Amino acid sequence: MATAIVIMDYQNIHLTARDTFAPHGLPAHECLIHPLRFAQQVLVTRERRLAVRAMTNPAAGPAEHLELLRVEAYRGQPSNHEQPNLYRYSLAQKAEWTRDPRVVVEYRTLRYFWEEGVRVAQEKGIDVRVALAVVRAVTMREADVVILASHDTDLEPSLDAAIEWGGSRVETTGWTGSRVLRPRVGVRHTSLGPQEFLVTRDRRDYTQAAA
Repeated sequence: MATAIVIMDYQNIHLTARDTFAPHGLPAHECLIHPLRFAQQVLVTRERRLAVRAMTNPAAGPAEHLELLRVEAYRGQPSNHEQPNLYRYSLAQKAEWTRDPRVVVEYRTLRYFWEEGVRVAQEKGIDVRVALAVVRAVTMREADVVILASHDTDLEPSLDAAIEWGGSRVETTGWTGSRVLRPRVGVRHTSLGPQEFLVTRDRRDYTQAAA
């Protein structure tokens, strides 16, 4: 059976889903995406659409079933000094998500700075971590298919490099109606819509879990 790894640019996927599908004004922490549910839904949606294509075009061959080997989520982490409550929530989220051994969550502490008198938090280096993860998984042939979940076009060069250097097949995924990554060589893309958003949401109250 063919295997797959899904690599998530977590905050990009999370916030894009919030902006695209969630009711206006819903706080970001109330529409978290569960990494495992997201990865599973990507594979379910992918297989279903390939099956439809096979029915309409027999020459395309049967739909391919992929077994999820691992989902890697890369995300900024609040500082315990700057945002202690959010820091605790992030630890609770990681503990919950990684209860399944197929889930890997990698954090990198947020960067803090002053802007017009307001303390601002910003992810730093996550795109580099994601890019390296994609290239590593593909060139090391860690699975038959490596699927990048992001709408950040800064990651397109990493897809180009992974495809050029060879190894696993490369694909992308993300939310319908949002920007699709386009490496120099075309790859299969699986788009998820509002129904998939509802399925992949993590509705656990981490403010209580971390209390």
